Amino acid sequence: MATIGLERWLQHLLEHLPIAREGQNPEGVHQVRVAVRRLRVWLRLAGMRVLEDDLAWLVRAAGEVRDLEVLLQHPTLPKAFRRWAETRLAQARAAFVPLLEAPRLSGLIQALSNLPPLDAQTALPRLERFLLQVRRREEEWQREGDLEHLHALRRALRRLRYAREWLELNSQAIKTLQEVFGQAGDLSFTRRYLAAFEADGGRVPLTFKKQLEADLAAALEAAREAWKTHRGNLK
Repeated sequence: MATIGLERWLQHLLEHLPIAREGQNPEGVHQVRVAVRRLRVWLRLAGMRVLEDDLAWLVRAAGEVRDLEVLLQHPTLPKAFRRWAETRLAQARAAFVPLLEAPRLSGLIQALSNLPPLDAQTALPRLERFLLQVRRREEEWQREGDLEHLHALRRALRRLRYAREWLELNSQAIKTLQEVFGQAGDLSFTRRYLAAFEADGGRVPLTFKKQLEADLAAALEAAREAWKTHRGNLK
């Protein structure tokens, strides 16, 4: 493995942009974000800051659309809350879709396609930075114990996983942690959007709110147990 090109994930991005634009399949926006995040990690492994802001822009632009698409997959979402989320999703998509036709995006894709391959031997020492960031986020989470710091640790784990996968290294333990942490993440933003719905005057049954809190508490406990099990297997 002398060099690593970014063509695979650039192509993945190109294939899913039309699906994201159409809006019928939630995987469109999701896979756009996955591709962009993997490309950002490739740039960091290459020691490049160029295009970082443009890739971050695209991830942020798709963020609320993706969150609401996940929220609407909740099987027991109360009807009024679901209708509110559907309206909010339509508004988010109305803001997001025009960006897919913006010159900034076409310029970004062109610039990415012109980048030289990544030298694997040069990139390998940079992997340690991703692990150090995970350790820093772990310390913050253990000290503070809140959802915000859990999310930060989850993001650092994702970057470490992608970096290892670019370098064709095993990342199964990290993937397992991501999946467990993801359950807590999904439930926490359900709670966040529920708070916004209630701020708009909406109401949901008390049983739904109690079940949401119970599920979130269970997900947080699962995250803590998974971390104890897998934290030593990140390298």
